[in-house]
Amino acid sequence: MKNHKIILSVFTLLFVMAGVHAQSLFQKGTLHLKKGKTEEVFIEIDFEFPQRFQQGITYMTPDDYDKFTNTGKLKGKMKQKMEPKHLTGFTLDDGRVFKTVWYSDLTGKAIKMIPKRMTLEQVADGSIIMYKLYSRTTGRINQELADMVFEDREKLVDYIQDNFQLLIQKDSDKPKNVMHINLLNFIGDNARVKENYVNNHYGLRNQFTERQKMGKYVNKEYEAAFLRMLDDYNQDAGTSK
Repeated sequence: MKNHKIILSVFTLLFVMAGVHAQSLFQKGTLHLKKGKTEEVFIEIDFEFPQRFQQGITYMTPDDYDKFTNTGKLKGKMKQKMEPKHLTGFTLDDGRVFKTVWYSDLTGKAIKMIPKRMTLEQVADGSIIMYKLYSRTTGRINQELADMVFEDREKLVDYIQDNFQLLIQKDSDKPKNVMHINLLNFIGDNARVKENYVNNHYGLRNQFTERQKMGKYVNKEYEAAFLRMLDDYNQDAGTSK
């Protein structure tokens, strides 16, 4: 009888912990819909499944979120879904911005070249815009990521958040992977920023490792250096307007 109570207590604790974890995945934010309409909701941001907020979002209304937090019970109808074609993006109360863009993945096989709408995190704004594209964790994925999905879930989120694609966009061009562009086509019209880049003022040239040259993914250090350069470029562009 005593063992039965211990087992029951353990299952109860695990259930409560799972509920708390699920609640933490829903971030308060604003959906930006077509025709300028907005809606306050709680959006699921789960880096174990980035496709859930990049290729379609899962969200709850404030009323349903309150019911969930008060009861710990998540009923199927509480979670709603929306495809990128129905929104221009969303913002989170912590300041993060996500925009719906058309993207053609030219880094893989031909089948991936078909443009599709994705709602991506925007990390730079101005004359040059930059987005982060996180790897999906289902379907066709690379072997390194597959190993973590099936064997090491604890390290999966860290891996996803430090191995991502950076997409850059200028003027009317569609976003392109930063590892597959001629950088001077983007920043070469600003002599000061170009010289700073050549002199490694931003530290970006330190990031050109053999692994980076051969692939399409970058890490947080690469992103930070690239953003220092873009912020400098966009600041000049804003001043000259």
